[in-house]
Amino acid sequence: MDKNKTVKKHSQEAAEKLLLARVLDKQEESEQKNILRNTKFLNERQRALVERTMVSIGNTRHLFFGGYEGAQRTILIFLPDYMKSEQITQDSICPLAFIRVEYSADNKISHRDFLGSLMGTGIKRETIGDILVGEDSCDIVVLKEVLSYLMANFESVGRLKVKTSVITAELLKVPEEKFIMKKDTVASMRLDNVVSSGFSISREKASAYVKAGRVSLNFLECSKVDKIVSEGDAISLQGMGKIKLHQIGNQTKKGRAVIVVKKYI
Repeated sequence: MDKNKTVKKHSQEAAEKLLLARVLDKQEESEQKNILRNTKFLNERQRALVERTMVSIGNTRHLFFGGYEGAQRTILIFLPDYMKSEQITQDSICPLAFIRVEYSADNKISHRDFLGSLMGTGIKRETIGDILVGEDSCDIVVLKEVLSYLMANFESVGRLKVKTSVITAELLKVPEEKFIMKKDTVASMRLDNVVSSGFSISREKASAYVKAGRVSLNFLECSKVDKIVSEGDAISLQGMGKIKLHQIGNQTKKGRAVIVVKKYI
């Protein structure tokens, strides 16, 4: 594998090139030394970019892991040949740690409040995974390398003093997703048609947004209005949120496709 050619092929922006170069360095080190190596946390767009790259070079000794199924922020783990993917949850092996922050339900603390306070300790965003805010507690996924530092320095959220403890992944409280289901029909499974239906805008506007680069398909920008969308695909529109094509049904008598879209709120 020519690393420079791979980076150039799959990335355009400087930040993307740097990200892929670092990922491929981790992969190379894992393969050469036959050891476990992992990246920092990736957001959904970064993960999609890296995942596309891993598929193209045929690497199979890796997995994305964020502490629980469906995590939005994940790390990429390269496995040695003697280790199975299910072993990664073992505490002695897992690169992640889990913190529970407890407070009174009378205090309304947001995701932004927690993130700001975490960043205020001096750690970098890439060391923090999902922040799972509940009514009276918040579970935070972090890289194990910053656990000790956070337990010693993360004592408050804003002016509110909080109680922190280390928990296991099995105890994570994952908030339920908030969404509405919408059933509609579209002329075809083109991206502009699904965007129009899912976000309740005209097809002309949907087409213009796609061409302007405001639409992402499975977290990567897609400017092709005629790109075919498949069941399970996620679509986001800048300023208007995210939808997922939940189901494609049968055609109507007029030849239109019946779809069910999950709109996140």
